[in-house]
Amino acid sequence: MAKPMAAEPRSKPAIASGAGGPLVFTLGSWFTWTAIGVALPALGLFLISVAGSLARGAWETLPVLASTHVATLGWVTMMIMGAAAQMAPALLGARIRGEATLPYQYGVFTLGALLIVIGFTRGQLTAAAAGGAGVALASLWFVVLILWTGRTARPTAAMPAHLPVAFACFGLVVLWGTVLALNLWREFWPGLLAEHRGVVVHLTLGLGGWFGLMVVGTFYRVVPLIHGARVASGHRGLAILLLVMCAIFAIFAGVAAKVDWAFRVAAFLASAALLLFGSEIVHVLRRRRRRAGDLNVSHWYAVAAYSAALGGVAAGWGIWPMRSDPPDRLGECVVVLFLLGWVTQAMIGQLYKITPFLMWYYRATLQDMPTIPHNPNLYRPRVGDGVFWSSNAGVLLVTIGIWERATSMVQVGAVVMTLSALALAYMLAYRWIPSVLSGRLPFQWGRRIS
Repeated sequence: MAKPMAAEPRSKPAIASGAGGPLVFTLGSWFTWTAIGVALPALGLFLISVAGSLARGAWETLPVLASTHVATLGWVTMMIMGAAAQMAPALLGARIRGEATLPYQYGVFTLGALLIVIGFTRGQLTAAAAGGAGVALASLWFVVLILWTGRTARPTAAMPAHLPVAFACFGLVVLWGTVLALNLWREFWPGLLAEHRGVVVHLTLGLGGWFGLMVVGTFYRVVPLIHGARVASGHRGLAILLLVMCAIFAIFAGVAAKVDWAFRVAAFLASAALLLFGSEIVHVLRRRRRRAGDLNVSHWYAVAAYSAALGGVAAGWGIWPMRSDPPDRLGECVVVLFLLGWVTQAMIGQLYKITPFLMWYYRATLQDMPTIPHNPNLYRPRVGDGVFWSSNAGVLLVTIGIWERATSMVQVGAVVMTLSALALAYMLAYRWIPSVLSGRLPFQWGRRIS
């Protein structure tokens, strides 16, 4: 985790003296450190290696599947796990239940994800199937811990309904993923491979249900709180949830009944949810309390822009299904924009608020807390501007390269994304190490989170 900068507290100045006080590395930091410091840079390198396959539209090749799982499991899911473990005590007012088991859960999940990536990279489907089983076990384990913690939360800690639904989708998607991996290994259900039916269900649950609802729920729970602005309407958030759920069920119906109109209905529903969510983001950010430079704001505006773009594409496809050669090319572009653009920008943006907040929450007194937001350096580090622009530029280059079948453009975009990932890893995963080694920053090992 990143070293917080001094915030000139009103009391107990020793907390913010010198290098910013002791660095406490807790159990939840294992997930976020691995996601930021290892998985995201590795994802960039994987994208460089599979640029040719992406440009050809050959997304079903095993190396591309390996890259996809580095993104979904190593980067996004581990980031969500770490944030959930760290933020639950602060937002729910409840200790993480079973937190002593988190090191083992982390180990099983990490080993399982690694086996999946190695299995797909080397064409060893047995390893991929074994890794899928490990990921499913560790994921369900984590879901149980979070839901158990939520049941003991203080009554005033209301959570958006998007979050429990997202965790339910998470449990379903890892179980379905295990079925797919086993089916690739033994082919006991040939129908799953026909017309990508099994993959469509997997993507729907993972991208729309798990990642999509998690981002929306995090926005409604955290962003108005940290920016001191109200959402336009509580009913709008409920409408977004219902639209997403209906879109998911429409896709399931289309897969089961093999009817194209169900997919078009799903496209209209997803478009409405995205456009509604984008307008909610703009509403909150325009009414925020402070106008100082804040990368959290920049990244959420980027999410709003991606929402408008993706919503427009979905509506256009629903009205007049766009054709591409091969037919899956448009879907490939949409997945890149959603996963590496929409989801990733939301996650990076929250790091500029969550990291300083957590570092102070578990160390400072109540008198110190009001001074934290008055230091803009906590929320707009210089390297962060480069990460913002390069990460978005890389996504756009990769997307355009895929659409235009330009391998060189996909490679350039992947290189730009890799550089942005390395810069983010330097800021939040490695920058503190020289200070610890030189003794300027005291290091504390916090075995417990809460």
